[in-house]
Amino acid sequence: MNTLETRVERLKAGGSPSQPERTDRSAWDWYAESCPCGWPAGECRAHPRARLTQRPPAGDWRVWAYVAGRGAGKTRAGACWIQQRVEDGTMKLGCLIAPTTADIRDVLVEGPSGLLAVAPPWCRPRFEPSKRRVTWPNGARAVCLSGEEPERARGLNVDTLWADELACWQRAESTWDLAMLALRAGTNPQALITTTPRRLAVLRRILVEPATVQTTDTTYANQAHLPREFLAQIVALYENTRLGRQEIHAEFLDTTEGVWFANFDPARHVSFEAEYDSAWFVRCAIDAGTSRHTAAVFFQVRTNPLTERPRVTVFAEYHALDVVSQKNAQAIKRLADGLPCRGRIDLVRVDPAATARSSLGPAAYSEYERVFGPRILARWPHHMVLDGLDTLELLLDGGNLIIHPRCVRLKDAFQNYRRQRRGGQWIDFPADGHPEEDMIDALRGGVRDALPDGNALAPYLPRVHAARFL
Repeated sequence: MNTLETRVERLKAGGSPSQPERTDRSAWDWYAESCPCGWPAGECRAHPRARLTQRPPAGDWRVWAYVAGRGAGKTRAGACWIQQRVEDGTMKLGCLIAPTTADIRDVLVEGPSGLLAVAPPWCRPRFEPSKRRVTWPNGARAVCLSGEEPERARGLNVDTLWADELACWQRAESTWDLAMLALRAGTNPQALITTTPRRLAVLRRILVEPATVQTTDTTYANQAHLPREFLAQIVALYENTRLGRQEIHAEFLDTTEGVWFANFDPARHVSFEAEYDSAWFVRCAIDAGTSRHTAAVFFQVRTNPLTERPRVTVFAEYHALDVVSQKNAQAIKRLADGLPCRGRIDLVRVDPAATARSSLGPAAYSEYERVFGPRILARWPHHMVLDGLDTLELLLDGGNLIIHPRCVRLKDAFQNYRRQRRGGQWIDFPADGHPEEDMIDALRGGVRDALPDGNALAPYLPRVHAARFL
């Protein structure tokens, strides 16, 4: 065979026409049974190999769900599965879906275990973010979508689908259903879901379908490839908590008749220990969006004396119905004057939706700015509602969220905050339009601002206070 024919054959096989004959492929053979070093699959760093749970299951299936804890190797499993289907010619046109467009770029494609990192030199793809497309040397392509825009899946006809962190998609059910309608090309169209478990109705539905097979891993299964610092942090944060069973051990947590905070115990979480302490910053978080209800909480972030971890203590609350923003701001300030903090408020955080105009008055943010001033006022960071609720649940599990007995509405909110009911089943989204929603929303927004990663105090605090958490 002449040189030109050799190059053509390599290209058909998924390689590059300039690939050297002596290239050592052992470092890229993800599905090999062992490595040249003699280590079992999943143990060698020089020759990464898939564990049994990271390998495509045997048999006839349409959907493979790899449900695993944080850091278990879900992204690498997904990227290597895509790469394998590209190289063996199964995938001509695929589809990659992540929670957001940024996740497509930062995790699935350019991440440390993404497509660019796992691809061998002779079959490395090219990412074109402006076209939402990944292209391989042999002509295979993948369209990139997010779980926020299900309509973009209409009209597609793909043979391969990788759905990453489906449980975190903003519009999970409609995005998944439309993507599956598009999965109809080729002789063996298949989908892979890589996700941490959450009590999501669409995920539960997928897992019980006859054409779905599931494999599961805990975080510890991949500890040979995880930094010690990560393991120490995630174990300290989640282990021995109810949420840790989900985030580390990949368990689906049961829903208790729609009540969200089933682990809230007034005997444990309501205490005079939450009273104002002058040694700590006073924070006020206000849910002041377009709802008729306005809710606010006054809280501090201290150190738990038993664990040396951040502890949220809520010592006052505010609630009003059908009151304009200016009067709400003035009333919250007057309330602070009568509290043990004697009017002290170091930081005020409001709902990002507070910039919207509503029937109750002009843009809420400007009204609060007039009362509290621009120096201490800001919006709390945008985040998924479920992430904020998980942080509250995690704090409750560790005994790191205490509310004062005077916070009667917040106590009722923790006891009655409920999930939506759809089709006779409780689903993993909060029900809207109930009084408890506003109190919980104010607290989750304020806590998200104070503890961005659920573990360490926000970096903008003065060093004298932040140092107490190091």
